[in-house]
Amino acid sequence: MSHLPKDWRFLRSAWLFAAILSGSSTKATALLDSVFGEMISRHDVVTSWRRRRLFFAKLLRESSGLPRLAEADFTGPAGLFPFHELQEPGRSALVLLYFRFFAPEQLANVIGRAEKDLPGILANARAELAQKLPASA
Repeated sequence: MSHLPKDWRFLRSAWLFAAILSGSSTKATALLDSVFGEMISRHDVVTSWRRRRLFFAKLLRESSGLPRLAEADFTGPAGLFPFHELQEPGRSALVLLYFRFFAPEQLANVIGRAEKDLPGILANARAELAQKLPASA
């Protein structure tokens, strides 16, 4: 993806986000294709920041109807199943923050929540993730 224009180099991160949301590499690619096709035809998105924010927000919205997969059916990136299991909006907020896809002050806008709600959303998601991760030795 390094051959992409600079404004579109976020697509690798977008695919990872879609794979965590959908639980499937195939579905992630289909989601990316769908959103990319829609975004490329829009002429009202002129700044790269707005394009990136809308792209991730659309991925989140389009994946909302997808069912959670059992671990045996998960074909997303190895080791990321615990993130797939988290409840929204904490899952998206935590993934976007942990993988540094967006700065904390931009998260609320992407996930469609008030900025004042983010600390509680993130705290709940972290607690849920801690329960799903195996205890370290």
